[in-house]
Amino acid sequence: MKRLLTALVLLTASASSIVAQASQPSTTDRRARSDDLAQLVEWANLEQSFSAARRAQALEIISGHRTAGTAFSDAEFYMEIRRIVALADNGHSNVSDRPVHEAFGLVPIRVYWFSDGLRVVRARSAQREFLGSRIDGIEGLPLAEMENRLREFHGGTRAFFRRYSAQALMLSPALLHAVGLSRSPRELRLSLVTEDDERQEVTLAVDFSSSSVHARPWRQLVPTPIAGEDDWVTVLDPSSKLPLYLLDEEARFRSVPLKDGALIYIQLRSNVGSDDEPIDEFTSQVQESLREGFPHSIILDNRQNGGGDLSETAKFALGLSSLTYSGGRVYVITGSGTFSAGIYTSFYPKAADAERTLIVGEPVGDRARFWAETGAPFRLGDSGYHIGYALQLHDVAAGCPDPKICHMMGYPEAWNMAVGSLDPDWPVATRFADYAAGSDPVLERILEAVAEEIP
Repeated sequence: MKRLLTALVLLTASASSIVAQASQPSTTDRRARSDDLAQLVEWANLEQSFSAARRAQALEIISGHRTAGTAFSDAEFYMEIRRIVALADNGHSNVSDRPVHEAFGLVPIRVYWFSDGLRVVRARSAQREFLGSRIDGIEGLPLAEMENRLREFHGGTRAFFRRYSAQALMLSPALLHAVGLSRSPRELRLSLVTEDDERQEVTLAVDFSSSSVHARPWRQLVPTPIAGEDDWVTVLDPSSKLPLYLLDEEARFRSVPLKDGALIYIQLRSNVGSDDEPIDEFTSQVQESLREGFPHSIILDNRQNGGGDLSETAKFALGLSSLTYSGGRVYVITGSGTFSAGIYTSFYPKAADAERTLIVGEPVGDRARFWAETGAPFRLGDSGYHIGYALQLHDVAAGCPDPKICHMMGYPEAWNMAVGSLDPDWPVATRFADYAAGSDPVLERILEAVAEEIP
């Protein structure tokens, strides 16, 4: 078993790993999926986040399909697998979104969920008129109702669903049609409100040639091209000045001095490194720089940190407050993209020094008590669908003391933190208007406070 928190490897795929040209799936040919359903029984018995009642419910549904020889189209089967897996209601235990891009297809826009609504932030050039529009309804359903219906197919919090899987499901006509939420598997009706507050109903056809364009949600906000894009436009002009959190989009980790070095901005977009960008080298270099410069305060921006290996940053994060002036603070920025090991890294500073640590921004993307940790990848042999599963418990609010099921019992005692609440000390919403104006209200809130502390 891997001694790390499962990052969003199965839930989000890099653009380079997705086929460049999606092929249209069959929506009429149906067949029984006996081999995959038999494997799904293995998954249900492996998954530890299930309550006894939910596991029994999942196994009963699978048994019913096997006994009846239920015939599914590709889209129907994918959504039924998602529905069964979502019964675990655990953020780390979901079916990969990759098939949506590889096989089922999306309409040619990309969206992002701001605190004040779901907005179109990228589009093919032919759909540029919809940039900045707020989506209020899909296929005649108010957006809130569509979201509630689709939550049946995704485990974890609402914030996590909005951040990582809402777009894939809501913008795929074939998948919505498979579960009775769309009239057609090839087009989608959207109710939009433009930036000028004009309401319009539009119908968009699925665009298989552009469906493979995929990136982590925050990357959709950066106006530079995403791998595989051809003739796409964005809300922000590529030449516009971007806020700090969107700069250097290829970097996993960054450290930027502010206020002549009296304030250090540290950004982690992942909690795991690569051969070209080792995380341990980054944290070591930052620690050395902090010891030499000894800044007044530190900003740790984890709002894009989807997880990885908590052990890579535990000592680093626990020691941050000791590398500032006695009157300084550690400001930790969180958001719905803060997930898995990213949650630990965000709250270790508060566990070490609660009086001098402030959590700023929006709530993280998971509950305080969640299941994670996995072994070998679980893949259905026939369909090829990858499914996440969880083997050990975490509780970052109260601590996790049971050596039989708690992952943190294998680590130093200080790492098994109990911080009470994951709510931000300073809640700061991220609105579309702020993004469109190129501003970052979260960082601005911190800078206002720092201006009173640092001459």
